Amino acid sequence: MHIKPREINEFTEKSLQIIWDNGEETIFFYEELREVCPCATCRRLRKKSRTGKLPFKKRIPLGKISMAPEKIEYVGNYAIRFIGKNWCETGFYTFDFLRKNCVSGE
Repeated sequence: MHIKPREINEFTEKSLQIIWDNGEETIFFYEELREVCPCATCRRLRKKSRTGKLPFKKRIPLGKISMAPEKIEYVGNYAIRFIGKNWCETGFYTFDFLRKNCVSGE
């Protein structure tokens, strides 16, 4: 059985809270979610990078720019995607991916 979000809430300006249908709660930081974008382009860039992280040309210090998406959309019954200038349109974060692979603020 796949666990799905019951609620998705903005926790702070920098983080997202998911309450899963089994009652568990998880906090995800937007910056960390962006670093593990599952789209094909970002996966390829991480694979080529020496650090395993996205090779951004210049790091933006925290607090200088908001990583909060403009909106979050469901993709079918299996994923969400983040819409905004700092997010990939094809980065579909499946619920299984979020539960298994993302660093959370739990």
